[in-house]
Amino acid sequence: MSFIPIAEYRPDIALLNGAYSDEIRNVLPADGSYIPMPSFKPLSQKLPSMPLGSFAVRSADGGTSIFAGTADRLYRLNNTDFSWEDITPDNITYSANIQARWSFAVFGNYVLAVNKNNAPQVFELGKANKFRPLGGNPPRAGLVKIWGDFVCLMQLPDNPNRVFWSGLNDAECWTEGENNCDYQDFADGGFVQGSTETTNPIIFLQSGIYAGSFIPGSDIVFSFRKLHDKRGAVSAQSIACRGTQAFYADQGGFFQIGAEGEIVSIGFEKVDRTVFSRLNAVNISEIYGVIDPFYARIYWAMDYEGRGHFDEMLVYDWGLQRWSLITISALAILPIYPAGYSLEGLDKVAAELGNLPFSLDSKAWQGSAPILGIFSDDYRLGAFSGPPMEALVASQELGSPSGAMQRITALYPQIDSNAAQLELGTRFLSAETMRWAPPLAASYYTGRYHMRSRARFHKFRLRVPEGEIWHHINGFDAEMSQAGRR
Repeated sequence: MSFIPIAEYRPDIALLNGAYSDEIRNVLPADGSYIPMPSFKPLSQKLPSMPLGSFAVRSADGGTSIFAGTADRLYRLNNTDFSWEDITPDNITYSANIQARWSFAVFGNYVLAVNKNNAPQVFELGKANKFRPLGGNPPRAGLVKIWGDFVCLMQLPDNPNRVFWSGLNDAECWTEGENNCDYQDFADGGFVQGSTETTNPIIFLQSGIYAGSFIPGSDIVFSFRKLHDKRGAVSAQSIACRGTQAFYADQGGFFQIGAEGEIVSIGFEKVDRTVFSRLNAVNISEIYGVIDPFYARIYWAMDYEGRGHFDEMLVYDWGLQRWSLITISALAILPIYPAGYSLEGLDKVAAELGNLPFSLDSKAWQGSAPILGIFSDDYRLGAFSGPPMEALVASQELGSPSGAMQRITALYPQIDSNAAQLELGTRFLSAETMRWAPPLAASYYTGRYHMRSRARFHKFRLRVPEGEIWHHINGFDAEMSQAGRR
């Protein structure tokens, strides 16, 4: 038998006699293999209207809260019955929309919420029952970030090339020159798109990237130097950070930038050409990035059709430097911290174990364990905590460089499941379209897939049904032999 290792997902690369695959879906990269992607399981009741921003926070005492904003209200998830409690201040109606979404951040015990159309809001964890306007007369902003001991507002509708930070350790000090409160206008690079959340942040503009340095005891407070000119983040929502590492989408590609400003083109000759050929200028700005709260992965949700919801999710594992693709139908993605529960506490959630939204061993019941959540099209918050999604893994296309024919009589996928169906693709000439035979089932006794195929080029496609429990697929064993030239 010939062992064919699992092919890396790189749809930008030439496939004929290549070493890569253009069909890897609903699986996650692993070292030398792919692993299942859990399916979506709803957790909450329906939000009253479309979510326009959401945020999860774990407070110092271990409590967890999940917030969501709609066009006119702010809500918090009830951790017992998973309903949404309206925590909007009395006599206030917000005016958020698709172009002015909510942005959240946590600063000590303050949860901050901003959108471009309303004054910034604050919720005091452990004390308040509702949001209230943030004190100090801060400017309206589309984005809030935490720079060490400062709250920083950006995407200011009245000054889009400005970042404005609060007083030192004071989220409600917004008087310039008081307690280190100040702002910075960037002369070139376009509008401010976002930043990392560190004491010395990296700031992304439309066509420029700057490094900020906190200078304690100085009147300057923060100094800024340009790291890159004519390079920036075309999509503000695509920026996602963990520590000093940041990931973002610019014209034509996906990138990673480190603390020193070094840029790595992580999608070059891997996925960039395939993805961006499907996007127009409007949809590129809607790419939405989220860091996995537990693993070294970033997820970029894509709205290819411009319909206001996400169709697919690109996954990049920066430790392995490998990609995969997930099919979704969602309005938002976010890391969440569900409340921890004892067995007695679970009784309040559901009277019977079978009615629990997640299995007992799910991270969703562990308050200290973050998980990746999404809002579904019906406005329900949930998580990727269900049984495995239907998985599709295709091999690279196999053929002899000399044009010799190949004969295949059996195939044995290296996967711990016999439930998968195998499709065999063949073609005799490189100019032909791949022809796919009907799906085959594995032998009950051996787990092999028996076939009789003779062609110059072969490709295998394995489909694992939704809900089937498996753990790894790392390749195919094939009974192959040369079969002449005609």
